[in-house]
Amino acid sequence: MMMSNSSHSNIYLEELNNAKVQLLIPNTVLAFVFLVTGVVGNGLVLFVYRFKLKSKSDDRYFIPCLSLVDMIACSIGATYAISMNFNPFNFRSDLICKLVWFLHQSISFSSALLLLAIAVQRYIKVSRLVNSSMSLRSKRMTIISILIGSTVISVPCLVLYGKDELLLKNENRTITGYNCGAVPNVNQNFLFSYSVILLLMCLSGIFAVIILYSLILRTIFKHESFRKRSFKRPKKHPLNDNEQHNSGNTIQTEISNITDDDYSVDKFEPNTTQIDSTTINNQQGTMQGGPVIKRKNSTVPFVIQTRRKSKFFRNISRFTHKHRFSVMFFLITILFCISYLPRIALMIIESVIANFWDNLTDPEYVIALCFYRGHLLNTVVNPIIYLIFDTDFRSSCQRLCFSNE
Repeated sequence: MMMSNSSHSNIYLEELNNAKVQLLIPNTVLAFVFLVTGVVGNGLVLFVYRFKLKSKSDDRYFIPCLSLVDMIACSIGATYAISMNFNPFNFRSDLICKLVWFLHQSISFSSALLLLAIAVQRYIKVSRLVNSSMSLRSKRMTIISILIGSTVISVPCLVLYGKDELLLKNENRTITGYNCGAVPNVNQNFLFSYSVILLLMCLSGIFAVIILYSLILRTIFKHESFRKRSFKRPKKHPLNDNEQHNSGNTIQTEISNITDDDYSVDKFEPNTTQIDSTTINNQQGTMQGGPVIKRKNSTVPFVIQTRRKSKFFRNISRFTHKHRFSVMFFLITILFCISYLPRIALMIIESVIANFWDNLTDPEYVIALCFYRGHLLNTVVNPIIYLIFDTDFRSSCQRLCFSNE
């Protein structure tokens, strides 16, 4: 009789598990896409920066480290998500659950601390502090400290998380299921305190990064004169070739203190976008067979407006290209914060509400789970950001692709 009840319970548990698997198919597909693209993209970044790029500049030192951490985080996080989606009520390994939580948390913290270290490096470089760059010994010590600190911070996961028993109701029966999550017999105050500490550390890191990049931008704009270049050159007397060359060299000397080491500032283009309004008016007047003066007043404002817009976008493009590493790392940091904050918030909620996930409807559960695992998106997007901003990396990838054809 006991064997019969046990077998019936296992059958009901399997049915409930399969129903949940069907519900989580979209999330499983998304996790699989994250796994493939994250591993391939970060693997390509690691390979190209380590073996293909000839320029080993100070700006690129932390990129291979960050790519390796992202690749490991994506592999562990996506694999864990897929395995959990296939066993939402039948995850029985307590040891694997603890190890996955510990490794995933430590890797996530390593990524966050690396982004903070990169912000410090950018500030030192732009502000010309400590010989304008971190020494090789300082960089290595920073990486070691990050690994040790991330490990220490993640140790409580070995106690707080593990195999969790769930009471599932099916018709008139109560069945015991198994999940990987917060252990129910652990002190809830301890779990809540740990989640709050993680949130405070995350907010402190975001605040520190905002301050550092604000100082970087202030330093750049203090020395950068790109907003004034549009008004330096006389409109009716264009410079000759020698004057253009000398003017470009003078401006390059003034701003060389804050540009990236491996980037040679392009000489400023002659103002070819300026349009002689008189010529345009003459052409329009001739084509229409009317007096030239009648078309002049309506054409000049449009020409000036177009010219100002083109100068604005051209100046923004110059600025972004010249300081592309600072802009690139700032964008990566912003995306990391946006993707990781919902996970911390949900960890706090589940530590306060014991049966938070059980009380959600099916659509709410799927949406909350997507936000919970949405931090993996950051590891997938980072290689695309490298491809956009680092021209040497983009060229190396193109040569690598063409050589394989």
